[in-house]
Parts: sequence; structure tokens; C-alpha cells
Amino acid sequence: MKPNREKDPVKRTKPEDLDLELVAREVEVILQNGGTFRGKLTASSKYWIKMEINEKSVYLNKRFVMWIRPV
Repeated sequence: MKPNREKDPVKRTKPEDLDLELVAREVEVILQNGGTFRGKLTASSKYWIKMEINEKSVYLNKRFVMWIRPV
């Protein structure tokens, strides 16, 4: 018997996006392939982060980011 999801009184919510904590800060981004980027995190969306590296904008797909740490 399948559970009846329509009558489930508990509302399921997604966790809050924590990338906004790091916007406008210097960060180091480590990619899954071992590559690293270091620069200022300027914007974040559901799938992308935008960084300023050497006065140029770089867009990184979050799918390939392993972790981000402030420096």
C-alpha cells in the first residue's frame, strides 16, 4: 500500500541556500576534478556562482563544485 501524500500534514521544505553568506567575500572554490579558483564571490543562483577573478567575471556551475571556503 502506498502512503497517501495528499493527506500528509507535515509540509516538506527545502534547506535554505547558504551561498548568500559568502557573497561579497573572498573565497576559494575547489572543483571535483581538483581544480581551484580564488576570488570574490559576487553572485549566486540555483545552479551557478559568479566570481570576480583578476577583475574578470567567471561563472561556475555548482554541479562541479566540491566545496567553497572563505579565505
